[in-house]
Amino acid sequence: MTIAGTANDEIEPKAQDRTTVRAVERAFELLGCFSPEQTTLTLSEAARAVDLPISTVSRLLGTLETIDFVRRLPDGRYMPGGRLLRIGVVALHGVDLYDLSALHLERLAKQTGETANLGIPVAGDQVLYLRQVLSQHSIRHGSWIGRAVPIAGTAIGAAINGRSGREGYSTTRVTIEPDVTALAAPVFGADGQIVAALSVTGPSYRMDDAVVQRAGALLVREAREMSSHLGAPRDLASTPIAAPETHRSKA
Repeated sequence: MTIAGTANDEIEPKAQDRTTVRAVERAFELLGCFSPEQTTLTLSEAARAVDLPISTVSRLLGTLETIDFVRRLPDGRYMPGGRLLRIGVVALHGVDLYDLSALHLERLAKQTGETANLGIPVAGDQVLYLRQVLSQHSIRHGSWIGRAVPIAGTAIGAAINGRSGREGYSTTRVTIEPDVTALAAPVFGADGQIVAALSVTGPSYRMDDAVVQRAGALLVREAREMSSHLGAPRDLASTPIAAPETHRSKA
């Protein structure tokens, strides 16, 4: 009897640990449902998104609400809470690229008159827009901060994949948004690997070949300077890479 009891004592904590870990995993899955396209969620939307019973999701959201990771609005929808937002700010500012890019993006937006962007590679063959300075024109490329786009078929993806042209940047004339032209140049880290890309986006009617060429030169200059600040090898921070590619696809 004593031996059996000892065995149970050893098994039960392990089972409880697995249950606790699964609950934490489910809570993070719920938090991961928020995105720039889905800033609020109803209970039923959250349950569908994580494929769990409404009763389970209700308990999880209730717990997250008590610790300020989610906030329940008067209409019953949920949004990220203050504590989660603070973590997001810490995560952003913990990335050297984020802080370092500010001056380069501001100069690009001012000198080209178009929207300047910083993108980084993320899981799933995508690029995440991490920071952006919008054009001052009334007609401009919209804010995509926090949005991910495919690497394949996009100017920023081509730059991150090391597929820039001889002049150091890649271009798309037909983008994810209709009638938008995008060009991008890679940013290198201290180990010589591409860690990010800077891009310029604007409506195609303002981006003729002459404008693209001028913007491309400014873009490459800023990307190289940023690479240099990150400690990239001098040859990568000062020389072009390989023939300007114009992709007629996404952005």
